[in-house]
Amino acid sequence: MQFPNQIFFVTASLILWGLVAASKPLVSKGKFFQAENYWFVALISTASSFSLFILAPHVNLVLLTLANVCVIAGNLYLAIFCHFLRNPKARKLGLLPLFVLLIFGLVFEYLRQTEAFTERVFITLLIVSICLIWQLVELLRLCSVRLKNLRLFIFTVFIELAFAVARLIALFIYEHQAGMTLYEEPLEVSLLRWSWFSFTVISYVALIGYWINRLGNENAKALVENHLIKEELAHKKAEKAELQLLTSLNALAKARDNETGNHIIRTQKYVKVLALRLRSEGHYKEALSDQFIDLLFKGAPLHDVGKIGIPDHILLKKSGLTEQEWEIMKTHTLIGESVLNATDVDDSDHGVIATAINIAGGHHEKWDGTGYPRGLAGEAIPLAARIMALADMYDALVNERVYKKAWTHEQAAQEIISKRRTHLDPLIVDAFISEQDAFKEISQKYQDS
Repeated sequence: MQFPNQIFFVTASLILWGLVAASKPLVSKGKFFQAENYWFVALISTASSFSLFILAPHVNLVLLTLANVCVIAGNLYLAIFCHFLRNPKARKLGLLPLFVLLIFGLVFEYLRQTEAFTERVFITLLIVSICLIWQLVELLRLCSVRLKNLRLFIFTVFIELAFAVARLIALFIYEHQAGMTLYEEPLEVSLLRWSWFSFTVISYVALIGYWINRLGNENAKALVENHLIKEELAHKKAEKAELQLLTSLNALAKARDNETGNHIIRTQKYVKVLALRLRSEGHYKEALSDQFIDLLFKGAPLHDVGKIGIPDHILLKKSGLTEQEWEIMKTHTLIGESVLNATDVDDSDHGVIATAINIAGGHHEKWDGTGYPRGLAGEAIPLAARIMALADMYDALVNERVYKKAWTHEQAAQEIISKRRTHLDPLIVDAFISEQDAFKEISQKYQDS
């Protein structure tokens, strides 16, 4: 069984380090050892353990002790993470986990020196099982709302526990078998370990998925659902409450947007000019009522509200974004939808919040279906989002950004015309062509200081 076991550890190590690299952007810089990031500490510890298991037979068997310490560290820090996930205000454990790991390492090394294979595997599995039970207890005590997004993680932790217990039982069955070492375990015992690893990987994948969802939605929700907003939403159908709500959301958008306040004013006026021109030319007449144009004007400032969920080191970056950073930046559309949905305002399918949701979630979609986040095409893209897409593009082109100089109006107009039928609705581009002078006048009147 030596070769299959070595293949197992190599495969395990590669997959886990792949997960480490993929999930690194989710960890805030300078906060690596904070409780909210213990899941990442656990992931690195687990990946390290499998790498050390590979090296131990070829370098020094003392690495077996370090490998098993990392196995315990992974499960222990994951349990502590679950504890703080349930109760963020719980008392910090400080150096206690490191002390536990030190004691375990000393005991394990003593057993290794005395060639007590069964005993050291037994104590490792026992502590792992205790940590898994702790994780399950903490997860099951979470409130039902948060539990909903953790069901896959809870299931995989439960299966991990089942396999850990099964290996403990197998250990007693095979403990007297001659030649029982790490790389010479019987097939039945190795299969149990391989099965345990499979669910360990799924467990981390499920946890990373939960963390992405939490960063993208719950974090943004927390910024919006403050006491003032809740009080305003008590009068959700009243005109005064709607105005107060829009004022608060606009302030929130401006506070986190890396654009200027004038950008919001300009894009508001652009979308209104486009909507009026489309209606005057007989296009989308049924949709472009006075009410719709008013809602479009009010909802336009919220097109980038989702940027409140984008980390500062990405949002405020002076140089170009990496591929991973760009993928995170693109989530601002879905975060914007989530933030606006979190207001819990029942304004039907034709209210200002519903319009703002369409704008926030769809203004980066493209006419030919190559946009994001959903790859919508043609009239499947909400009309409000299609109008906003052109207004946002024009303003980005004619104004200076940290990554580009300002284009002339003529250059911007030519670029927009070139995007007709690919990125932009051709009828909206035609409306822009008719209103070029108005666009240029708005751009000059509300220039950034």
